[in-house]
Formats: sequence, structure tokens, C-alpha cells
Amino acid sequence: MYLTKKGQIAIFVIVAIVIVGFLVVLLVYPRIQPYIGGEVNPSAYMKQCVGQDVDKVLAVLREQGGYYSPDNYVLYKGEKIQYLCYTAENYKPCIVQQPLLVRHVELELKSKIEPKARQCMQQLVSIYERRGYDVKSNAGELNVIIIPSNIKIEFNSPLELRKEGTQVFRKFGYSKDSELYDLLLTATSIVQFESTLGDSETSLYLQFYPDLKIEKIKRDADTIYILSNVVSNDKFVFATRSLVWPQGYGLS
Repeated sequence: MYLTKKGQIAIFVIVAIVIVGFLVVLLVYPRIQPYIGGEVNPSAYMKQCVGQDVDKVLAVLREQGGYYSPDNYVLYKGEKIQYLCYTAENYKPCIVQQPLLVRHVELELKSKIEPKARQCMQQLVSIYERRGYDVKSNAGELNVIIIPSNIKIEFNSPLELRKEGTQVFRKFGYSKDSELYDLLLTATSIVQFESTLGDSETSLYLQFYPDLKIEKIKRDADTIYILSNVVSNDKFVFATRSLVWPQGYGLS
């Protein structure tokens, strides 16, 4: 028996609807899984709730020298690139602007995501209470820790759940793979060279870090450094202004 043209179209439409529905389930279910059915996992819930905010803030920090709102910067391709080493004087090496770069980036990330993280914490408590749990918690402290190959987002917030039994979480959170730590250490080392010698020799780093790519862009007195990991695609951009020669120097 041959199907009519209308029948064939109807079958195609049904198949298309089934495929779309299947794709929606695949995309949406992982996001709502931490808090529907079964037990709620605090770490999984926090990752789902605050993860996108972490990624957005990190993207800004990577492009702007580790600063969310740069205060001493050079414009490059529309981006405000923070000077990590700077001098306004001629003939002198730059002065390091941020000696504790890793810690600074941790605090920048923390300050930007903490309001959302605390909101997520309140939502998590509400979810447990709606499920009949007796919940004891306090504000606790949000910690952001950047370590080799990893960034950890942790809530040091004791959470006690009582229902049929008792569950106690001393801290919870999640971690994401990242090579940002090594890029920040490389940036710190380059800045030390700039502050001592007025310039840096980037080829030295490539001998020891085969996954590292360094772009060094000279613009008058400014230098833009673009560090990236060619495997993970992590990136960090910063600027220096060092050993400045006045305009016209050396011209007869």
C-alpha cells in the first residue's frame, strides 16, 4: 500500500517532533537533574546554579589582565587591558602593579560571583525544606582557589539536613579544569623580567612549556602579551609599559 502525499508529510512531521523532543530532553535534563527526583546533591546543584556566572566572569578577567574593571589600562581591539607593570617615566623599567596576581584573580572572581552563589545557597535550602527536611545552615564563606589545572569554587558553609536520618556537609562546591594558574605564573615571571630589565625574552618559556603560546605585541611604549595554552585554549592577556624612550629619541 502506498502512502498518500499528505500521509508522508504527516509521518515526517511526527518523526521531526520526536527528534526535537529527544534533543530537548538531552539538553535540559542535565540542568534540572540535581534537584528533581531522588536526593538533591549540593555540589551538583551549586555547579548548575552558579557555573555560567563563573564562566562569564572568567572570560572577562582573562581578556583584561585579571581585572574586571581595569583602572590603569591600554585599549587594544576595544578591550581595556590592565597594565601589570607600568612606569610613566622615561628610561626606567616598569614597576610591578600586582605582585600577587593569582590571589588577585581569585578575589576578583569571588567578588563578582558571591551574590549569585549566596542566592543559590538560599534556593538550595528552600528546596530541601519543601521536601520536608529540617535544615540548619549559616552564611559561611565562599572560597575561590586557583591551582594547577583546576579552579575550585567552594562554600565553607556547614549544612545539616534532618529527615529520617541526618546528613552533614562541612563544605561543598565544584571544580573546573583550567590551565589559568600556569598562565598567571608565566605572566608574573614576565612582569618580573620587565621590571628588572625593561623587557622579556619569551622564547625561554617555550622551551619548558610546549603547550604554551606567547604573542608579544609592541605598540609604541606599550607591550601587549597574549598567553594561551594550545591544548586547553585557556588564555590570559595583559599589558606592560617599561623602559620608555621619548618621542624623537635617536633621530638626528
